[in-house]
Order: sequence, then structure tokens, then C-alpha cells
Amino acid sequence: MKKIALSCLALLLVFSMLALCSCQQNTAAAGIAAAKKAADLKNMKIAAQAGTFHADALEQIDGVVSSTYPEFSDLLVALKSGAINGYIAEEPTALAVCLSDSSLDYLHFKNNDTGFTATDADVGIAVAVKKGSELKEKINTILAGISADTRASLMEEMVKLSAGQTLTSLSLSSETPASTNGTLKVAMECAYEPFNWTDTVSGGSFGAVPISGEGKTGLYANGYDIQIAKYVANKLGMALEVYAIEWDSLLPALQAGTVDAIVAGMSPTEERAKEVDFSNVYYSSNLVVIYKK
Repeated sequence: MKKIALSCLALLLVFSMLALCSCQQNTAAAGIAAAKKAADLKNMKIAAQAGTFHADALEQIDGVVSSTYPEFSDLLVALKSGAINGYIAEEPTALAVCLSDSSLDYLHFKNNDTGFTATDADVGIAVAVKKGSELKEKINTILAGISADTRASLMEEMVKLSAGQTLTSLSLSSETPASTNGTLKVAMECAYEPFNWTDTVSGGSFGAVPISGEGKTGLYANGYDIQIAKYVANKLGMALEVYAIEWDSLLPALQAGTVDAIVAGMSPTEERAKEVDFSNVYYSSNLVVIYKK
């Protein structure tokens, strides 16, 4: 009889703890959803990807329980598990994530207003090349030919595509040269939707490119960065090779000459510009916070 009573008591304690955790999570969700500016996130558990400006922006919020994760995909897992209340991302990423999962939403902050203090370089993305590379000016010339409307439309398309929607055409396209004058080796994480991601389906999604390198057979990359890289390579008359490299290893790979360029949603910050050269910015957006409803 005592064993039964103890077992019932133990189960009661477990259910009570689960109910408490659920109540705390619901309270946190309600609190973060009501935030009108970044400062309202005080006491929340907010995270960002390590080694990015997102992590620097996280330090701007006083009183949050902050943490960083090595991979961007880890942030989504942590959010869904309740380990964090929200994480910092670019607005296109938030749009893609929320379109794929209706249980998620994001806070519509504006840089230097209701959101984070950021420069154009902090929230812009550009192509990185080795110091002194002739590619920089060639790439700038090509990027200058892409209108603002085309860039915006392309991002909308990549958000839809990353969320599993079907496309039959893209706003930005160019003919693949019949013959090439070399190979443009480009690096990215292939893990940061909608800027770049990995497709495991045969042939990849519309407009995808095979990922090069050992052990990558059957894997494809797609995203905004891929479409920009493909356009640049075609205009240069070069074949495109895409390599999936972890974020912290991107700059070393470029400096070592393993790749010719980084097209990875990378911001041309002052610190990075000391190590590599950057093209002009090819996309800019706001930093926002993704949370679970």
C-alpha cells in the first residue's frame, strides 16, 4: 500500500513540475509577444549564433539571459524545446521559419528605432574575397546591374522556396556560358535559410546547385546566396562550384585559397574587413527576434 501511495505521490510531483514548466513557458511566450522594442525583452532567455553580429546585438539588451549556439539550426531546436524564449535573426530568415511553422512568429523590430543599434555594414551582406583580389571590382560591376526591385523579389521567392512552396521561375536569371574560362569556388554554410540551405532531395529544389567536396554527392545548395553566386559566375563566364563550410571556417578557407569567395549572408563589418575585401552590399535587412507563440 505504501509503494502505491509513494508511486502516486511521485507521479503527482512529476505532473506538477510539468504543469509548472508549461505555465512558465506560456507566461514567457506571452511576455515576449508583447514586446514593442528590444529593451522589453529584459529577463527573457534570448540567444544568437556565435561569431556573428547577432551575438554582438544580443549584448545590447540589458537584463536578458543570453546564450550563443555554434550552428544557426541549433537555435530553432533550442526554441522549440523551451531552452530559450527567442533568438536573433535576419527578417528574411524569420519570414522563412514562420512560413514553415505556424507555431512561430517574430517581433517586427526596426534597426536604430525599436530594435538594435546597427550600421549598414552590420545588417548588409556582401561577397568576401581575398585581400587585393581583382574579383572585387568585377563582382561589384555585376551586382550594380541587379535592381533593388529584383533583389527584393528574389528574396520573396527564396522565402517561399525554403518553406517548401513550388516555383517555376526566378526574378534573377542568366544564361550559363557555353564554354567557361575557369571555375569560381564559392563557400557558404548551406544552413541559413533563406540565404542558403542544403537540399537532400534528388536534384534539389528549383534553381539548386550541387554541393562540391568529398562526401557531398547527392546534396544540393539553394537560396538567395546561391542565386547571386550563380548569376555572378555566369556573368564572369565561369563554372560555379559551391562548398558547404562551417561559419567559423569560412574566412580561413578564403584566406588559404581553398575557395575564391564567400557568399554566405556575411556582413562586411569593420573587423572582418581587416582580414578580407568585400564587394558592395547585395542585400540589407532588419534584425528581429523569433519566438514560439
